[in-house]
Amino acid sequence: MMLSSPKRRLITRLISRVAVTVFITLLMRLNAYALTAEVQPDEVIPGDVFLLKAQVSKNPAAAGNLPDAEFSGRKIDFFPDGNNYFIALIPVDIETKPERYTITIKSGGEEKNVHIKVKPYKFLTKKITLPEEKVILGPEDLKRAGKEAELLKNILSQTTSPGWDGRFKAPVDTKVSETFGVKRIMNGKKTSVHGGLDYKGQTGAPVKAVNAGTVVLRDEFFFGGNTLVIDHGMGLFSVYMHLSEFKVATDEKIAKGQVIGLVGMTGRATGPHLHFGFNLLGVRVNPASLFKLKL
Repeated sequence: MMLSSPKRRLITRLISRVAVTVFITLLMRLNAYALTAEVQPDEVIPGDVFLLKAQVSKNPAAAGNLPDAEFSGRKIDFFPDGNNYFIALIPVDIETKPERYTITIKSGGEEKNVHIKVKPYKFLTKKITLPEEKVILGPEDLKRAGKEAELLKNILSQTTSPGWDGRFKAPVDTKVSETFGVKRIMNGKKTSVHGGLDYKGQTGAPVKAVNAGTVVLRDEFFFGGNTLVIDHGMGLFSVYMHLSEFKVATDEKIAKGQVIGLVGMTGRATGPHLHFGFNLLGVRVNPASLFKLKL
């Protein structure tokens, strides 16, 4: 049976509309699950931390769909964050060369490039004069300090699932007396780099957990005095030193803002203050950069 011209045109239009609808639907589904990635922030300085977030194709548990990437020769470990999203906190070692880096994220045969710019930064240098016994350790003290450093290194090498609760907050409300990255030259000989923030404080003032986590170290160290370490997951640890008193126990689950100790001057401290630091994947990083991240 031959169709009239108006009927043929009507059927042709209907077929075209169906084809367009099917195409748009397929395109929307494809875009909804295409690999995407973003970096926060896109400019840092040596010692900072940045956040990498990737959304992978549908069915992320399938072989080859989990995101894979590297930064500055280090493999990036991603952790699930819901809705096919994966996140990674990435340390920028203080020795990292300033330049614009390209990070290629791969997943399920797809690739996505993001860029991070490491800007040059000149850290302060301080020349300090101290009694010689404060600079040069005796054999026993040296042996003890070495054992404690190895213990701390082993603890900080662990990686667990994310356990924090939103953004990180400073442990005290007082001003910073010494910033991250300051190079100290003591008695013109021994050189060290300050790996955290020193906060002013009075003995007995409360120190709060910067975020939720688990206490993995509560001990008295030669250099750090009463030292507390909290595991926040993904290889991120917060470190609190020179405490006059502990308020929590090892293996205790900690809430953000919970009082965990009191300011003091135990260990190698010349006055009451809190030395606070972050260690991410074995790298000491600038706490100020982590406090800025929107987690």
